[in-house]
Amino acid sequence: MTLLDVPRIALDPFTYETIPDNLEIMREALAQAPVCWLEPYGVYVTGRHALAQVMFKEWEVFTSTVKAFGEREFIRKTLVQEDPPDHGRVRKPMMSLFSPLALKEYDAYFRAEAEKMADEIVAMGEVDGVEDIAARYVLKVFPDILGVIDMDRPRLLPWADLAFNSNVPGNQIFLDCKARSGDVLDWFAHQMRRENFRPDSMGGQIFRMADEGILSLEDAQTLVVIIFSAGFDTTILAIGNGLKLLADNPDQWDRLREAPELVRTAFEETLRMEPPARTVGRGVTRDTDLWGVPLRAGDKVAAFLNVVGRDPAVWDDPDAFRVDRRKVLGHMAFGAGVHACAGQALSRMEYSAIIGALVSRVRRIEPTGPAERKINNNASGFARVPLRLIPA
Repeated sequence: MTLLDVPRIALDPFTYETIPDNLEIMREALAQAPVCWLEPYGVYVTGRHALAQVMFKEWEVFTSTVKAFGEREFIRKTLVQEDPPDHGRVRKPMMSLFSPLALKEYDAYFRAEAEKMADEIVAMGEVDGVEDIAARYVLKVFPDILGVIDMDRPRLLPWADLAFNSNVPGNQIFLDCKARSGDVLDWFAHQMRRENFRPDSMGGQIFRMADEGILSLEDAQTLVVIIFSAGFDTTILAIGNGLKLLADNPDQWDRLREAPELVRTAFEETLRMEPPARTVGRGVTRDTDLWGVPLRAGDKVAAFLNVVGRDPAVWDDPDAFRVDRRKVLGHMAFGAGVHACAGQALSRMEYSAIIGALVSRVRRIEPTGPAERKINNNASGFARVPLRLIPA
């Protein structure tokens, strides 16, 4: 196969017009072949699960040091744009804090806050699943365990919006977001200074790693930035997306109430169907081929994770939301291999705590109006999910 044989996609998937229907648009476009050529960006793209696995796991060939849609303007390259061995310099100390075992000490706190907040949320009756549940909960517990001393926490949301929009630098959505962001970059940089974290917190632990020579001071500061950049907005999106799916599928809410232990599987099924990151891109380091398509060193490739998660070659009835779906952990929403999401255990704990607290208190979740898609180049999910909670 030659480049001339590769189907071409002329549309731009990162516009105000295409993002609200991105799944449907890109699923149809990518159905032409396992690998297509996205003309506006000069990138090979796929929606196939098997090819996304190859991109994630073969880091020697598909490097994270190159971003498919352009270099991000202000995101630090440590960890997120590094491959082994450099990648392990920061990831290994990070995982000493973010492994399931290390995070276990926070489980009781997460659940206690969820129980308290759930009582207040249910009493409201009609809520926005994003603002009143997902963002409210995550903006409480996540900065708490990081140990921020004094922070205007809602300001983290425009920061994250800008960070995820920078995935497609230079396009109109990014430029508009940057223009309305004001001084959020300076504000965020100030908040990440050591004196703004409690010494006995996770943030304090990271800075002590610099004192002990485990990390350089620069790497410690960068690690705190990375954790905040990627560790809360995706979880807010995942919880909001999950509430939307549960409201649209009342039989699955009933199933959760019958078997609350399925909350963890419900989270994975949410990630499969509505991954909070739309795309993942890589650079090609040497000549190779991808499903018979010859690639050259310097080429760029990307997977659309929203399409990958509904690949019918992997999942039967891929558009059906099932909280008891088997083998759903094969989804690619958290990546795979050396670059698998370091904070995934934390996200699972937060989702399980707040959704579990609601399951025991709410008989039924009803949509009260259309959900509103979030307009962002790479953060994928809903900006607003209007709901009515019927108490148990």
